[in-house]
Amino acid sequence: MKAVYFTGDIDTVKNGLLILQKKLQFCLDESGTPIQLIHHKGPLICEKKIDKITLTFSEPAHLFRGLNLLFYHWETPDFSFTETPQFDVIGPMVDTSRNAVPTVEKIKELLETCSVIGLNQCLLYMEDTYEVTDYPYFGYFRGRYSAAELKEIDDYGHDLGIEVIPAIQVLAHLKNPLKWNFTRDFRDTEDILLVDEPKTYHFLAKAIQAVSQPFRTKKIHIGMDEAHQLGLGRFLQRHGLQNRFDLMNRHLTKVLEITDSLDLEVEMWSDMYFRLGSKTGDYYDPDVAIPQEVITEIPHVKMVYWDYYHHQESDYLQLLAQHKKLAKPIVFAGGIWTWNGLAPNYSKTIATTHAALSACKKQQISSVYATLWGDDGSETPLDSALYGLQLFAEHQFNQTVSNELVATRFLELQHESADSFLLLDCFDQTPGVAPENPEGSAVSKLILYQDPLLGLYDKTISEFPLTEHYQKLAKDLAQCQTSEKTADLFAYYQLLAEILAKKTSLGIHLQQIYLAQDKNDGQQILLQLEQLKNLIDNLRQSHRQLWFAANKAFGWEVLDIRYGGILTRLESSHWRITQWLMHDISLEELTETRLPFDGPYPMPEGIIGRNLYHGIVSPSKLSDV
Repeated sequence: MKAVYFTGDIDTVKNGLLILQKKLQFCLDESGTPIQLIHHKGPLICEKKIDKITLTFSEPAHLFRGLNLLFYHWETPDFSFTETPQFDVIGPMVDTSRNAVPTVEKIKELLETCSVIGLNQCLLYMEDTYEVTDYPYFGYFRGRYSAAELKEIDDYGHDLGIEVIPAIQVLAHLKNPLKWNFTRDFRDTEDILLVDEPKTYHFLAKAIQAVSQPFRTKKIHIGMDEAHQLGLGRFLQRHGLQNRFDLMNRHLTKVLEITDSLDLEVEMWSDMYFRLGSKTGDYYDPDVAIPQEVITEIPHVKMVYWDYYHHQESDYLQLLAQHKKLAKPIVFAGGIWTWNGLAPNYSKTIATTHAALSACKKQQISSVYATLWGDDGSETPLDSALYGLQLFAEHQFNQTVSNELVATRFLELQHESADSFLLLDCFDQTPGVAPENPEGSAVSKLILYQDPLLGLYDKTISEFPLTEHYQKLAKDLAQCQTSEKTADLFAYYQLLAEILAKKTSLGIHLQQIYLAQDKNDGQQILLQLEQLKNLIDNLRQSHRQLWFAANKAFGWEVLDIRYGGILTRLESSHWRITQWLMHDISLEELTETRLPFDGPYPMPEGIIGRNLYHGIVSPSKLSDV
């Protein structure tokens, strides 16, 4: 514990310093080492001499990063550095809408991490996870934040120099709340609001007022992305087919009447204008054509260009040029790939982030987000993204960024091993997957959830040495360096790798044994199923521990059901095989010829597969008409 006291410009940072004493391992003591703080616009500068220490900073989060780095090198007699921020604002966007709603304490922990690596903004993405008192079914049993909770988060972020911003949806991505009857009169499709309906705007006025009131910021993100069926549901039945550009502009104008009345500064996802201007509906279509009269009619908002996909800087430069044609301020949103799988896709995260943020610097983009989506159930724990946050932070303070620099700063500022975190990438960067995993292959998820008797992916995965891959990964994870904060996280992933090593060839081996009518090996399969059941249940408990340490209770029931599905299908597999062994019952599941999996996404070379849960566990309907 370092004893220090601060002199100079401390007014704007004193609350943050009090908060960060435990995290940065220092105490305030007037008999300790003096550190002079100089608040001055410009770069972050640290100068440590034997007789004097000064830190020059332009804003609190920059100071906290500088202090963190200074303390790491505390024993170095002469130590100095200068870092120049590349963006005005940069930080994560936390998805709280895919079942995992981080607790207030977890968000506070994240804000502390952001502050000590120099990130200065944080968006909370809330589709229906905030309270609107006039609509009690909005966010019902979804872990919604109360106004008091949001204010507590905002206060904490403010003290740490981080602007916390609400990000909501005012058009699409509202499938969860729109399933309740209170929305019947203003529902266009199952996930899109009904444009021009007065009750739509009455609801939105209440929602926007409720979500913005707890925050100091006057910024709000209103979403409006991926409204693919806009105007094609009940609106079409009522009014007939109308120009969908007009619908976007008309709806946006009415939403802005609400936000203007609250003096809010608005930004929105940009994709729908580009999708409507593309013959194929492709956001990234190089041949997009948006009529000038449409551009002229777009009200004044910031346009958020989101892109987590392209690996070449030239693609981002071209798409930024397309966005400039909208004549609106541009915000960029990249991604730390925590969605759709069980572990972060760091190969793709690193490739896309280097390319995207290099382009943003060249085009003088001033605002950047690192999205942390949780699509398909938020199966990937939030802390797995810590390395990705460091990657974005280094792009904030360096013109050019190497992976070696990120690893160094990750150790210095978060006390974590880059080598350990990058092992998590190996869950899906497997043999058979192209370098940098450009297609977002999610091999580990396919193997964990696929049914041992049906083996939907068995033909596809049998082409690659995946058992050996996961055996090695399990050994590497068992030996990797972790911190007290991440020990449980890596224990979970080590167990997952162990399970994947055992489950990868289970269905393949099972079918071979059955077709050969080899009942001796059939007895061995029963033992393997019993062992696997125990390991899966241990994994469930480990995952549950991680979930409840970070998130509210709501949403875990979905993962309980998924783990329960694996366990009961292993039990049914055990029963079916026993029936064959003891009574010669035919197992029709194992006589079906295995085909390469083909869908729902294209399957180019370099991808083994990716899918959502419902498409992995069975080709039958889980729940549908």
